[in-house]
Amino acid sequence: MKKHLGKGLEALISGFIKEELAPTIHTETEIQKDAVVYVDIEALVPSKWQVRKKFDEEQLTQLAESIKQSGIIEPLIVSPLPDGKYEIVCGERRWRAAKLVSLSKVPVIIKQLDDQQKHLLSLIENIQRQDLTPVEEATAYKSLMTEFNLTQEQISELVGKDRSVIANTIRILSLPKEVIEYIEDGLISAGHARSLASIKEENVVIDLANKIVNDKLTVRDVELIVKTLKTKKTGLKKTSVSSPEILQLQKELSELLGTKVVIKPSSNTKGKIIISYNNLDEFDTIVTRLKKK
Repeated sequence: MKKHLGKGLEALISGFIKEELAPTIHTETEIQKDAVVYVDIEALVPSKWQVRKKFDEEQLTQLAESIKQSGIIEPLIVSPLPDGKYEIVCGERRWRAAKLVSLSKVPVIIKQLDDQQKHLLSLIENIQRQDLTPVEEATAYKSLMTEFNLTQEQISELVGKDRSVIANTIRILSLPKEVIEYIEDGLISAGHARSLASIKEENVVIDLANKIVNDKLTVRDVELIVKTLKTKKTGLKKTSVSSPEILQLQKELSELLGTKVVIKPSSNTKGKIIISYNNLDEFDTIVTRLKKK
């Protein structure tokens, strides 16, 4: 089983972040460093390292209502700026939600951090929340690799996800611009995106992405289409267009005959229709229904 984020973060912090950020605190002075204080909400500013580009208004409203009822349970982590204000390193969503309910002060832990430390903690905090868009999550993983020289295996241990998930998520960034826009707009899910990222032909990717949006294809639909594409040597674009129709025909035939039907194209003009039955009674039923048609 993969390690959870907390334990992985301790290991990462010990390698990249100064000693005062280590999770084990012993001395009274160190305890004071992590003391919770309340600061004016207007003295806080968002971090330039924030990987999150969009904040879901409905989720913010729900968080604001929770804060209104119970307060902010987990303090924000902030770092002092030269102008007397504080940069939010972890907790921008809580800050935004607190502003919605007009809190005047919020609980924070103040830490002296350089830019690299701010960036690292901001990345990890956002990944931990698990509500990034697929593109934001991919960007965060890429930053951990390029700016902190972490391998996919190290990131896997850090965030508690399989290395293959990390790799497939990062590949989303290689998708065409228009497809990435679909993802950012919530029209294509992470599951759709990971399947699309496994296709090399850009025109096929765009064609299939448009069909996902227009025909409301499920992730399973797309996985079947991609699997079909990978078994073909020719006619890729034609196959990508016709596959959703084939899936629909399979569904209609299955409902008509009352049993599983699989259509297997072997080329653009040839193929097989496989009708399954479990016993002779089912076979007789299928034959009867076919004769009626």
